[in-house]
Amino acid sequence: MRRHFSRSANPLRRHDQRGFTLVELVIAVSMIGVLATLAGPLFRDFVIQQSVRNASFELMSDLTFARSEAVKRNVSVTMSKTGTWTGGWTVAAGATTLRQHPALSPNITITMANPSVAFLLNGRASGAAKFTVDDTDGKASIVARCVSVDPGGRPQSVAGSCP
Repeated sequence: MRRHFSRSANPLRRHDQRGFTLVELVIAVSMIGVLATLAGPLFRDFVIQQSVRNASFELMSDLTFARSEAVKRNVSVTMSKTGTWTGGWTVAAGATTLRQHPALSPNITITMANPSVAFLLNGRASGAAKFTVDDTDGKASIVARCVSVDPGGRPQSVAGSCP
């Protein structure tokens, strides 16, 4: 006569273990904490660097827009700051506002000597313009960008401060 035992009736059999032990969980969480502490400042600098790049390309885009509108409308188009260049700017043809850019992030600064840039009806700039886009803290790890407009009216953006 044979006896059949069910699996649950055998008390010596080990159950399959699944999951983490408390020690493994604490080690994993502490490793994640150490990595986050090391990567946090580098990630913040990366975000600010991207903000500087985005601000310079938005500025360059609006300068290109102002130039093309001057040629298209056959009138002088002016791009002028709203309070400060960091506070935004307006592209206008006479009394008509063509485009208005909102204020930038508070960790970005834009400096330029003139309060506006004018494009004549042939697309040329009334004078050379140089914008320096940088972070407000002036960290060496964050590269400033120079957005310049040559007398021909062509804007360009390069890494580094304007001379």
